[in-house]
Parts: sequence; C-alpha cells; structure tokens
Amino acid sequence: MKTISVGVIGWGFMGKTHAQALRSVALFYPGADFRVRLACVCTRRIEKAREAMRDAGFERCTDDWRELIAADDIDVVSICTPNELHEEMAVAALRAGKHVYLDKPVAVTGESAMRIAAAARKAKVFTRVAFNNRYMPAMLRAKQLIDEGRIGGIMHFEARYLHSGSIDPNKPIGWKQQMQGGVLLDMGSHVLDLVTWLLGYPRRALCCTRTLYSQRPTKDGGVERALSEDHALTLLELPCGALGTVEASKIATGTNDDLTLEICGSRGALKWSLMQPNYLEFYDDTAPGSPIGGVKGFTRIETVGRYPAPGGAFLPPKNAVGWERGHLHCYFTFLDNVAHGRAGDCTIEDGAKLQCLMDKLFESNASGRWVEV
Repeated sequence: MKTISVGVIGWGFMGKTHAQALRSVALFYPGADFRVRLACVCTRRIEKAREAMRDAGFERCTDDWRELIAADDIDVVSICTPNELHEEMAVAALRAGKHVYLDKPVAVTGESAMRIAAAARKAKVFTRVAFNNRYMPAMLRAKQLIDEGRIGGIMHFEARYLHSGSIDPNKPIGWKQQMQGGVLLDMGSHVLDLVTWLLGYPRRALCCTRTLYSQRPTKDGGVERALSEDHALTLLELPCGALGTVEASKIATGTNDDLTLEICGSRGALKWSLMQPNYLEFYDDTAPGSPIGGVKGFTRIETVGRYPAPGGAFLPPKNAVGWERGHLHCYFTFLDNVAHGRAGDCTIEDGAKLQCLMDKLFESNASGRWVEV
C-alpha cells in the first residue's frame, strides 16, 4: 500500500486543522488504498514545534521551513502560514518537486498568485488550495443539480459569509486585520470560490469595502493605522446577464460562522447555510402546482454525511456533519489524486484565477466603478 509522507508548515489554527484532517484519513476512509505519514511539522519557535510533534503525532519537527521542504522523505508540503509568506514557501516547495496543499488565499495579490501558479505548471506536480466548503456534502450535491440543469439558467444569486470578531475596537489585532489580510481575502475568497465554482466567473463586478475603525491596538500595546477592510459588498454580473451579490463581513453583530448561499434559476432554486449544514434545500419549479399547491415547495435533501465511497461509512452517514468534515474530504480527495496520479480540481492555478478576480474587486472599490473581469 502506498504511503504519502506529509510535512506541515505553520502551527496556528489552520495548521492544526490540516493535521486533524491528515490524522483522520485512515478512520474516515477505511477503503482508501493509501496511508498518510505525518513526517514533519514546522513552526517558528522550536519549543512550539516540539509540542506540535508530541500532540499531533508527527515523527519529527523543525523551526526551519527550508529544512522541511528539502527533506527527501516528504511527498506533500502543507502550507498554513500567513498570506504574505505563501509565495516564497510555495515556490520553494514546487521547485523541490513537492506536491503542495496551500491554505487559502493563494497569496496577497494576483501577481504573486500567478507566480506561484507558473511554478506549479513548471513543476508538474499536484496542488490544491484549501477551499473546504466545496467539499461539504450539500455543496457537492448542489454542484450535481446545477450541472444536470435541474435549476435551469441562473436568474439571481446571493452569497454571504458573516462573522462578528472585529466589532470590539479594543481587541488587539492579528495579521488578518493588517494589509496582508482583510475580510475579502480571508472570508470573501471562500464565498467567491463557491459562487465561481457553481456558477462560473462573472463578466464584470462592482465592489465597495469598509474599514470600521481608523486605528486598532496591537498585541504589544501599540497602535496600528494601516488596516484592511472589515466589510466587503460586491455585485457580480454573470455572462448570461444574471446579477447577484457576494458579501463578507467581520462586523456582523450576532453571527458566528454564517455562510449562506441562495441560487435562483429558471427551473428551480437552491438554499444552504453552513450553520445548518446537513440539508440542502431544493425547489423544483417543474413540479405540479395543483391542486392546492400540488407538490411545489422547497425539499430538504438530507445530505448529512453522505460522502461517496470510500467515505460515508465512518461516521455513519446519518450522523450530523460538522465544519471540519469539509476540510477532511478536501484533503482526502487531494491525497487520492496524488496516490493515483490523477489531475484534480481546486488547484493553485484555479486559486490564482480567483485571486485575480479579487484584485479586480479591490480595483473597483478604489475607483468606485464597475470593472470588466
């Protein structure tokens, strides 16, 4: 049985999320014909790296990411670092012939993302950007229904990703509130990925952003005035003429991890919420409406944990699905591609294209005008 050895760079929230997915592959996909080896973990402080090695079960650790990339026994490099570090690390890994699993977004700018994509094409390895929401069962089913023409031509859509973590003016900032971050790159990338994956790319866009406060405190007691946006609202026009909105906010009072999607077509409609992830709502407008309403109305499709084999056996498919399950399926399908030499989706090239779209949205915000995409 093939063993795929993985090295993880970064041990913040996403590093731990990627490691959890890697540790879970054998349990959740018992029929997989490959195994995962947690070869090495890297973070800046060696004491933290040793703690990560012990807690997550890595074989070794380092505080030098270049050492991890240079290791002959590592097949896949998982990059879970702040956005501004992605290009240097990803290009180095690609030049070393490693497969790369890169946390979103690909980079800070479209130009940087395209340089990574060029390195990926030259390396001829497998890559993926961790857009985990694509890999929830409800979204996999939504993609099938749209591709089958079950909702017809797209008429209208609304997509929103709302958090409330940036409301407090006295909360010390992290790197995601600095210029390498921002709500559009952080959360907007997720919701834009879903929209473009399901519906295709827009032909033009209009975007407006807001930075709530002029300054925020730093963790060391200072003050930061170079802040990224807290709220972004975008109007997209698809090539078919359909208009829709995409919104991302970290100043939405009362929200937790509220990602919602509504798509209206000429033959039907779809609705989904990440906070209620087990059901995809489907409206079939071709169903008879008489007598007295016939059978028209939204049907809740119980997607729950029903992944295609070898997934969907553990946990049982009737059990409620959680946020981390999308990350696990995202990583499993990537490793499955690596194991069998098959091209996959959600590649760094795909992510770079999305990054260029986000550049266009920043351009629109700066000019106050529609931009051609």
